Amino acid sequence: MLALADRLAAPMVLTLKAKAGFEGDTNPYQVGQTGLIGNPAAASALQDADTLLLLGTDFPYRDWYPEGRTVIQVDTEATHIGRRVPVELGLVGDTGATVRDLLALLGTAPSEGGEGARDRAHLEKARDRFDTWRAGQARLADPSHDKGLLGRVRSALDNRTHDIRPEALAALVDRIAADDAVFTSDTGMATVWLSRFVEMRGERRLIGSYNLGSMANAMPQALGAQFLDRERQVVAFCGDGGLAMLLGDLMTLKTYRLPVKLVVFDNRRLGMVKLEQEQAGLPEFGTVLDNPDFAAVARAMGIPGIRVTDPERLEDAVREAFAAPGPVLLDVLTNPDEIAVPAKPTVEQGWGFAVAKVKEIVRSHGDAAED
Repeated sequence: MLALADRLAAPMVLTLKAKAGFEGDTNPYQVGQTGLIGNPAAASALQDADTLLLLGTDFPYRDWYPEGRTVIQVDTEATHIGRRVPVELGLVGDTGATVRDLLALLGTAPSEGGEGARDRAHLEKARDRFDTWRAGQARLADPSHDKGLLGRVRSALDNRTHDIRPEALAALVDRIAADDAVFTSDTGMATVWLSRFVEMRGERRLIGSYNLGSMANAMPQALGAQFLDRERQVVAFCGDGGLAMLLGDLMTLKTYRLPVKLVVFDNRRLGMVKLEQEQAGLPEFGTVLDNPDFAAVARAMGIPGIRVTDPERLEDAVREAFAAPGPVLLDVLTNPDEIAVPAKPTVEQGWGFAVAKVKEIVRSHGDAAED
């Protein structure tokens, strides 16, 4: 795959399930994900391309495919060919075997000692934009960001109660977790923050419900992974809604003494549903969760529980959780109004979000008046 990207001088847009194999500094072609959880570098890489080569992916979000491009698709399932986007050439077969055969037809790249020069401007532009985007994300994840001028302005708009930024939590876990950790993530905003801030470097692995989009999958998948290898670090990125659905599994964690680290993004919301409602111009409805103190619940079941409400204490709490020898539930109260800006935000989405926010403000003022 890397040799193919080099020969084509092509940026590589990764699906979530490809993170564990193709992310990191060893891949100079990858530009992250596209779609709602993606970034502008990946989106522009697709839009600026002449040809799109789909390898073993059935990426379902049709709005994110570029229009009017030559599309080549390789998949082991014939029914997947062309069902998301029209293709010029469909190849049914094993991706690895197909790529090896394609390489034999493409000549040798200059970086491999060959003479076949290919314009690398498209690749370099995508990579530069990806590096710029990552630097901006790193600034957002810095716990001291809200203390600066821009951070204070931003907090006044979307974080008046000074809750912990989910970006900061995800970035800290990425920095502290082992390079061979197994990560699981609940469907929703927990997956967004993992996608953007956790790098699948080293021998890290990633498990999630990325085909079915099931809720409450992170903890049971983490239990299964930890049963297979009690010595390997297993980290679950849990949404509060997902965790609440399967709280009984905390007893399984306790009974079998599985050293899973449950990281709870406790925003008191069904966050992805809230975001989708607001982008459509609707005020959030039915998304607010009446959560207990999850750390206290864990302690009542015999599992160490740590609750974090102060951004200043976040790093110490994450380090404490990961240093503990057994299972830990880390309940972090994160900002419910954090916006995961999509890779290519549209005017319609921005307008819808603005309308939704006005409606929410009017409704909350009305509730206050009634009280």
